Amino acid sequence: MEYVGLLILLAIMLVIGLVVVFLNTLLGPKTPQKWDDYPYECGVPLYDKNVQTTFHQGYYLLGLLLLLFDIEAAFLFPWTIVYRYLGIFGFIEMFLFVLILTCGLLYAWKKKAIDWQFEIEEM
Repeated sequence: MEYVGLLILLAIMLVIGLVVVFLNTLLGPKTPQKWDDYPYECGVPLYDKNVQTTFHQGYYLLGLLLLLFDIEAAFLFPWTIVYRYLGIFGFIEMFLFVLILTCGLLYAWKKKAIDWQFEIEEM
């Protein structure tokens, strides 16, 4: 009896999912589109199947660094809520966490991983 609310929620989610799929088949385009066999790449269709493009490694590194510091922010917000209950132990733990991330940031800065303009090598 205590799981009735969960079952109702599951049923509503299932119905909404099926309705959306049905509406897509009902209202969607019936003829195949020109770019249907290409993978989705941010809405930009490929113009030639034989072309392989490479990206500068700095973009990947910058993306990883942004992800790392987003995770830091995700840890800092809850920590501020429970800071009073953690006491000095929680403060030292968060201080070490931020110190390690600061060392990583300084290392990435030294290696020029966070430059916004990447130099493209001439062939």
